[in-house]
Amino acid sequence: MRIYFDIETAPDMRLGAREAIRAQLKAPANYKKPESIAQWLAEEGEAAADTAWRKTALDASAGELISIAWCTDDDGDAQSVIRAPGDDERTVLAGFFNQVQQLLEAGAIRDHRGDLVYDDAPFFVAHNAAFDLGFLWRRSIVLGVRPPFRIPGPCAREGKDFACTMRTWAGPRDTIGLDRLCRALGIASPKGDLDGSKVYDAWQAGELERIAEYNRRDALAVRDIWHRLNWEAAA
Repeated sequence: MRIYFDIETAPDMRLGAREAIRAQLKAPANYKKPESIAQWLAEEGEAAADTAWRKTALDASAGELISIAWCTDDDGDAQSVIRAPGDDERTVLAGFFNQVQQLLEAGAIRDHRGDLVYDDAPFFVAHNAAFDLGFLWRRSIVLGVRPPFRIPGPCAREGKDFACTMRTWAGPRDTIGLDRLCRALGIASPKGDLDGSKVYDAWQAGELERIAEYNRRDALAVRDIWHRLNWEAAA
């Protein structure tokens, strides 16, 4: 069973995380004199620290999951699970794992007693899948949330253990954004007035349904792209 999915993440939410980055911040290397370094830290330090802190949303050792959306080849719509600020991140992972497991069990073969005898493992497809799957794999370990099925880790092989719409299109060295690829293929872009750089602020503002809808549109776009890239096999 193919699971097309997308994640949304937040920066390091641990107490004092932003302050720790601010305390360790250094001026750019071209600032040499103590007075110029001090002036840069005073004038630019807060903005630079905030930028560095927001980038932790891309680091699964510190950043956190906000939302996960997914769909299958059989679903018309995508599903999602999202948490509010202050809610346990484990609820997002556990909710996603449980929903996918229910999909697997619904399509499984059972014996005359009703016992599961064959469980079709999920085959995950995402855009920049190494990042999304790596984030899921790492956060499940950090949080101690054991998935009921295999999540391909950093050593998994693209094309065999999972699929990536970005790599399928761009190859192993180049990249292409989801919005750009959608536009190239004539697929409705999921991007609107919300994009990844604005998700955290929208989350803090309590715009959960707006984020969830954006997340679901991304998952559906991944499915549409995958079908288009594999149209010869589907014909």
